Amino acid sequence: MVGLEKRNRAGDLRSEAICQRLSALFPLAEGERDFLRRVGSGPVTLHAPRSILDQPASGHPASCYIISGWAALARELRDGRRQFVQLLLPGDPLSPLLQVRQQQTVLCLSLVQTVEGTSVRLAANDAQRFPGIAAAVEMAAAQDRALMIEQVIRLGRQTAYERMASLFVELHHRCSTVGLVHGDGFAFPLTQESLGDLLGLRVVHVNRTLQLMRNQNVIQLKHGRLTLLDLEALRDAAEFRPPHISHMSL
Repeated sequence: MVGLEKRNRAGDLRSEAICQRLSALFPLAEGERDFLRRVGSGPVTLHAPRSILDQPASGHPASCYIISGWAALARELRDGRRQFVQLLLPGDPLSPLLQVRQQQTVLCLSLVQTVEGTSVRLAANDAQRFPGIAAAVEMAAAQDRALMIEQVIRLGRQTAYERMASLFVELHHRCSTVGLVHGDGFAFPLTQESLGDLLGLRVVHVNRTLQLMRNQNVIQLKHGRLTLLDLEALRDAAEFRPPHISHMSL
């Protein structure tokens, strides 16, 4: 009975991911929330860890949303070097990435569950009927652009410690908006190799930086869970603040 309750709670959390992501950006009417919950409760497609989310053979990208698991937009060079450009978390859409990517791939970093989200795209194009969803989808796109700028700053100007602190604070913020943070901790499927691919660091530098953060007692990372023990210290080191939604124009 307890196991069944846990599975039900997990299912509820997955079905809420899209609604929570968009409602954190713009107020939604209850009818719009119910609409997004129905989308999140739709038929699920499973993608294995380390699998590639390929573009459909038809050439017309499906409008999918992640409701569980982590993925990354990645670019691999001919000699095997790889750069993760952007992390994709529950509540994030895949369709914009699948539409623009050419040499990039979307790589699953854990077991990923997606649902068909064409109806969300259609609702976002019908501002008269779904004004909140239309505004929230625009806000989400603006937020993604702001976070991409943060990634550029990490790779271009920050030290290894600052890069990692910035990433951890950003992930804490993003996970909290979809209900995945508990006690300042959240599931963290990234390996040290994946962190290196995301932050432009060699694995040895990733390991040293993690050890330093542990020794400073600002993080705890074990059993696939990351806890930020001193969030303010990490914020100060990272100079990261969540994008101000009120400053984003529709």
